[in-house]
Amino acid sequence: MKHKELADQVMKMLLSGDEEVLSTLRKQYETAVIVSEEDTGVGFFICYQVDSTIRIGEEFKATFQIGDIDGEVDGIDGAVGFVLFIKDGYLTMLEGYTNVIDKWPEMDTEIKISRSTRPM
Repeated sequence: MKHKELADQVMKMLLSGDEEVLSTLRKQYETAVIVSEEDTGVGFFICYQVDSTIRIGEEFKATFQIGDIDGEVDGIDGAVGFVLFIKDGYLTMLEGYTNVIDKWPEMDTEIKISRSTRPM
């Protein structure tokens, strides 16, 4: 998978924190299997399958996203961004996308990731 190493770094940052929902999502990610990856030229989508027995509590059963990680490219802060999609209590997909640059960098190692907001 082309973006697996970058995705692992992003997921570690996205899911860091002491909140129970983040702890559960980390457990899901530890056993997640990548079922597909699509490279769009301006980003990527990685779809995951997770253990159905590791579900977020009922209070978080709504679909939501976590997207507070950005990437710097060629000195441009926020040149790329990332969003993790959670559906019905399970992490399902990570999206990487461009913000102010025309195409995704040739090498993911060109991206310096950072948190754009404070953890939950």
